[in-house]
Amino acid sequence: METLITKERTYDISFIPFENKCGLNEDGTYEIAYSGHYIDIRLNEEIFEGKIYEESKSKISFFSSPFPFFREDIEMVKKYLKEKHGIQEFYYLDIDSDEGYVEF
Repeated sequence: METLITKERTYDISFIPFENKCGLNEDGTYEIAYSGHYIDIRLNEEIFEGKIYEESKSKISFFSSPFPFFREDIEMVKKYLKEKHGIQEFYYLDIDSDEGYVEF
């Protein structure tokens, strides 16, 4: 677990490996297989979740809008993820958007 301390808040960040497979073929291979890390960012009792795929390690996708959770810390969190983990692209799932994931 990692810790990010901003001016007034402390975030605990966990990276949890995952692997998803589906479509088992007769030869034992899978039609679709992908892996990466789920990311849990905790602030007190709240958890904000995202995912980083192994195929696109420089891109993170959050499952909801990050703005209410991080508020004024959003740029500091992005800077931390860029410097510490090489993340260059930031997206979140916008259920009201036709695009699905929106870059921020």
